[in-house]
Amino acid sequence: MSKFSSLRRGPRRLLALLLTAGALVLVPAMPAQADCPSIPPDRDLAVTQIVYQVGSELGVSDKVMLAGFETGWVESRMNNLNCGDQDSLGVFQQRPSQGWGTPAQIMDVRFASNSFFTRAKNSEAANPGFTAGQIAQDVQRSAHPDRYDAAEGKARSMMAEVAIQRFAFVNSGAGQVFAKDGSHSPWPGALNGGGASKVVLSGQWIGIMTSDTFWAKSGINGAWKLMASGAGMRDIAIDGDRFAFANSAGQVLVKDGADSPWSTPINGGDATKVVLDDGWIGVLQGGGFLAKFGIFGGWKVMAGGPDVVDVAIDGSRFAFVNSAGFVFAKDGADSPWPGALNGGGATRVELESGWIGVIQGGSFLAKFDIFGTWKTLADGGGVTDIALGRGGWFGFIGSGSFFAKQGADNGWLTMAGGGQVRDIAIET
Repeated sequence: MSKFSSLRRGPRRLLALLLTAGALVLVPAMPAQADCPSIPPDRDLAVTQIVYQVGSELGVSDKVMLAGFETGWVESRMNNLNCGDQDSLGVFQQRPSQGWGTPAQIMDVRFASNSFFTRAKNSEAANPGFTAGQIAQDVQRSAHPDRYDAAEGKARSMMAEVAIQRFAFVNSGAGQVFAKDGSHSPWPGALNGGGASKVVLSGQWIGIMTSDTFWAKSGINGAWKLMASGAGMRDIAIDGDRFAFANSAGQVLVKDGADSPWSTPINGGDATKVVLDDGWIGVLQGGGFLAKFGIFGGWKVMAGGPDVVDVAIDGSRFAFVNSAGFVFAKDGADSPWPGALNGGGATRVELESGWIGVIQGGSFLAKFDIFGTWKTLADGGGVTDIALGRGGWFGFIGSGSFFAKQGADNGWLTMAGGGQVRDIAIET
């Protein structure tokens, strides 16, 4: 192997070796696009939709999603190219000879996106201070590393074009579930015949819980899959392509892939809530907060019982509420808990993209980061449920109606009125 072969591990630019005036000089070769007869000047919308969908299903962070779109724009103008530098192919210009898959696999945008995002998530975990462009460079090993961050503006505009903005609620009468894409879109008809008590959203997946079943479907118009059944279903959760539920005994079962078999119970029972995020599995069990990374990881006691009443996870941030209504949050599973973030009285906590939201005294309070300042987003004592989404989206149920807004300081939109809403979810 040449000592220069390590300079290229995937869709990168080769270094040409030139012998000039008796000296060996390294000169960047032409970009990959030069090896294609023609490159479309703008993105292929079908490609950007698939890339975004795969990233959402994998539960990637905004930074990793941005890295994917920066890479796609730099490498192919977000087109599924059947040409490129040497044997590079596809939207990310991945090379079969460098272990990215067969040519047919790389030309499958879903497969290529999964490959990129899997590596990018690992890079983010190992390098938390990296920018999106630096994550892209870590994956791509390009001879032109600055091009990725330079493409941020275009990448964000493409992301905004295809971003999921989905809202859902369960009505309190018949337990019918409604979901729509877009905050100002009309609600289509009910997605089910009734009986639901909870709805969850993750990427394209919609999950609902009845008293004895867990159903899920991909997309509003997808077909329902019966995920699990059994009287006394306690809770359900979805994150990307991972599914979990707590049965009547409080045993938690998890699986990766909607059509995969369920694991054996990963706990001894008594769980009343299960949360999933970015590889982490958390449970509220016996009044304590337990968490583990991966299905086969070992449990960590995050907060002992019997005083925990609610739990939440977002990336490497963990939070819980105790029986006195004090909210605690920390970054890192093995970090110590700092002091309480509030004066007590909270009953619920939610985390998303740096935001911490709580129900306290019947009001909706939120703060950005652990050391931020609390904002009262909705007061009056009638808040019964809250939801947080990426991009600064907030939602709550007040007096049985569903309200949502983007931006903590903006006005509320009435999503569903009538006093009949019992549960809500937001995926953005």
